[in-house]
Amino acid sequence: MSVKSFKSASNFSALDPDEKSIDDECRMTYKLIVGNIKDNIKSKSQLVQMLHHAGRNPSQKSLKTYWKDNTTSLAYQDFCKIMKDEKVMNERELEKAFKKIDVNGDGFITYKELKKVLTGRGEKMSESEVKSMIKEVDEDGDEKLNYTEFCKMLISTVEQCKKKGADKLSRIERRSKDSKAKSDSSSRRGSSRDIKNDRRPSSSESKTRRRDSSSSKTKKSEPVQFTLPAVTRVAPRVTEPRMLKSWHHVFSKGCFHFEENGSIISHQYLLELPTASTVWMTIKPSILKPDQKVIDTLLFIVEQNDDGTLGEYVGYTHLKNQQKFCLNKSLKAGSYRLIPFTSGCLFKPRTRKIKDKAKLVEQSGDEYQLTKAFRDTLTDVFEIIDLDCNGLLSRDEFSLFQLRTSGEAVDDDAWEVVEENFELKKGELTKKGFMELNQMEANDEEGDTEDLWVTLNSMGFADDLKLDEACPYRIDIYTEKSRGRLKVLQLQMGGRALDRAVCESVKATEDVQSSSISQDVTAFYYTGDSRVTVAIQNQSNSRAVVKLDFGKSQNCVSNINDMERTMQIPPTSMKVALHLLPKDDEEDWTIKCYETLN
Repeated sequence: MSVKSFKSASNFSALDPDEKSIDDECRMTYKLIVGNIKDNIKSKSQLVQMLHHAGRNPSQKSLKTYWKDNTTSLAYQDFCKIMKDEKVMNERELEKAFKKIDVNGDGFITYKELKKVLTGRGEKMSESEVKSMIKEVDEDGDEKLNYTEFCKMLISTVEQCKKKGADKLSRIERRSKDSKAKSDSSSRRGSSRDIKNDRRPSSSESKTRRRDSSSSKTKKSEPVQFTLPAVTRVAPRVTEPRMLKSWHHVFSKGCFHFEENGSIISHQYLLELPTASTVWMTIKPSILKPDQKVIDTLLFIVEQNDDGTLGEYVGYTHLKNQQKFCLNKSLKAGSYRLIPFTSGCLFKPRTRKIKDKAKLVEQSGDEYQLTKAFRDTLTDVFEIIDLDCNGLLSRDEFSLFQLRTSGEAVDDDAWEVVEENFELKKGELTKKGFMELNQMEANDEEGDTEDLWVTLNSMGFADDLKLDEACPYRIDIYTEKSRGRLKVLQLQMGGRALDRAVCESVKATEDVQSSSISQDVTAFYYTGDSRVTVAIQNQSNSRAVVKLDFGKSQNCVSNINDMERTMQIPPTSMKVALHLLPKDDEEDWTIKCYETLN
C-alpha cells in the first residue's frame, strides 16, 4: 500500500481524546488495576499493563524515561502525566502497524494475517474473536481490511476495552458499597447476637487454641550461629570418573535472564535415557569478558512424566570442583527435566548508573554502518545463543533468540526470509549472516537504533554494552551405559518444581542443621561448599509467620535486599527462606540468625 493512500484515509478524531476524557481514563485505569489512587504503582510491568489497558502502546525508549533504573514506584499524579504525554496511535504509527501486519504489501490485511498476530503472542485471542473483529468493521464484506477498516477496528477494540474496564470498576465499587452497608447494618444490631450465637469450643479445640496461642508467643532467645571456612580453602570433594572420555557425551549452553518483574528465568532441558546408566553431569558459568561477574550455578534434576508433567526430585550438582558443580549418580531409564539454578545472591538486577550510552551505528553517505563496539557485542550475543557451540545458528536456536527479544517464534515465512537474504552454511545462519541481518535492520530504520537497543537490553546488555543482566553457562552430560539425548527448552522460570526440588535437597542432606522455632515449625540450614540455604517447614494445620534476622552475620551476601525477612508458610508445607553466599571467598564467613514466630 502506498504512502499516498494512507494519507488520503480518514482522519479519526476518536484516537485523540480530550483532556477530560484522559482524566476519566486515568482514574478508571488506576482504580481498576492499583485499587486506590492513594497507593503507588509498584513495578514497571504494572505500569505497562495500565498503559496497554488505556489504549497506549509505549516504546521501550519511552518506558525508560517513565521508569528509570532507580525508580521504585510511581504515584497517581505521575501516571496522569504519563497518560497525557503518551498519546494514542497517530497516523504514522497506524501506518507502521498496518504495514507490519500486511506482510505481502497488497494494501489489505486478511483474516490469516490478522489471526497470526492476535493468536500468536501476548494476550492471545481466539479465532472466533478475530473473525468477529473483522466482521464488525468489514464494510464491503470481502473478509479483509483496508486501511480505513483497520483504523475503525483499532478504535472499536480500544473503546470495548474501556467499556469493559468501566463495567468492571462499577461492579467492584457496587460490591464495596453493598459490603459496607451490610457491615453497618450488622453493627447497628449490636453485639448481643454475636455473643448469643457464639458456641463454646470443644475440649479438643480449646487444647488446640491454647497450644497455638502458646506457640505464637514463642521467641528464640539464642541465635543460630556457625562459622564456615573460606571457600578458597575448601578442598574439592569430587573427581571425574575414570575413563570419562569413553562415555557418551552431550552438552549445551544456556543463559540466565531477568524478567521485567525481577524474577530469574533460564533455558531448561529434557534428558532422555533409553537405558539405565551412571551419569556424570556438570554446570559452570561461561565467561565472555574478563570483567564479567561470575555467579553461582547449579543444576537440579526431576523426573518428567509421559504427559510432560514433572515428578519426583532426583538430585542436583552439589559437589564443587573449581568453577564447576558436579553430580555423579545412577539413573534409571526415562525422561528427566534439568532445571538450572542460581541463588540470586550475586545475580541481581542492574542498579548502577550509566553515564554515556554507547553508539551503535555511524552514517556513511546514504548507508549506516555498525560501530566496532556494537559488532563486538553482537559477537557476544552470537556466542550466547549458539547453544550447541558449532559456530552456526540453527532455526531452533534463532527461534529461541527471537522469542526472547521480540516475543515471536520463527515461523516458515520468517525463516525463508533468512534463507534468501543472509549467509547460511549447512542450512544454518553463519556469524557473518547474523551481522548482515543487524546491518539490514540499521539501514531499514534509517539509523534509528530503538529496535536494536530492545534486542540488546533483552539479552542483558546495558546502555554501555556491558553484560550485567544475563549470565551464560554450559552444561555437560556424560552417560556410561546409555546414549543420552539432550533437548533444549525455551527460557522459563523454575517455578514450583524448582522450589520443591530445593526444599527436598535441603532436607535430604545428611549434615543439615535444624532448629525448632516451635513445636510444629522447624528451620533447616543447608551448608554446602559455598552456599547456605535456609528452609522453613510448617507441620501445623494453620499458617505460620516467621521472622528471620541475619543482620549480625559476617562476610555474607543474600538473595534478598536486606538480611531480614518475615515470611508466611502455609499449613503442612515447606518454603525456602533465603540463600547466603560469602562476600569474599578468601575469608571465613559467619551465619548468625535470630528466629521469631509471630
